[in-house]
Amino acid sequence: MDPESSNNNNQTNPRKRPLVEEEANKDKQPATLNCMVVAIDHNNLFYTVCSICEKTLPDPSPNTHFPNSSSIPICKYCNFNNNNNGFFNPASSGSKRLFRVLMSIATQKKVFVVVMFDRAARVLFGCSADEFFDFAKTHPFAAAAAGKALEGEMLKVTLSQPKNGNARHLRVVSVLPLRTGFQPVIETLRELYRARGGS
Repeated sequence: MDPESSNNNNQTNPRKRPLVEEEANKDKQPATLNCMVVAIDHNNLFYTVCSICEKTLPDPSPNTHFPNSSSIPICKYCNFNNNNNGFFNPASSGSKRLFRVLMSIATQKKVFVVVMFDRAARVLFGCSADEFFDFAKTHPFAAAAAGKALEGEMLKVTLSQPKNGNARHLRVVSVLPLRTGFQPVIETLRELYRARGGS
């Protein structure tokens, strides 16, 4: 049995850091390679930021889509600085979601986990994180279906060292689907749910 394909959860579970990732980290320069998507962590696809400065905000409780002002995460930096009187104004800024996707990929030599942020993730998902969140609210299991849709896709990715010194995974700075006829996840899911009789 090929040790690369053994049932090692650290290599196939995006939540766990694989041992082979240490080897990938040796090269400090961005590297471009062809790979296959093994799996994505569909349980945590987003994070919340200020809609003005994009500073990270505390995530709201699961399944909350900001139904009222008290549940909206507030950027205190923008709210203070955008108020001429110097007082806290919770209405001066809002929030939005951005993609942050943990993804296991396989090359010819190894399987390891990378993190894909909003700009790269939009190429594969075909929509904003907020748009996908809204879609998932009305279409059960859409996140899991997105993971299934991406499994096996061949990609050309450029990887770089993480910007945060405490980060554990290489960062996808660009991605290009290689399969002829590839369509973004959101289009695949819309077709799937229409076929099932959904909207």
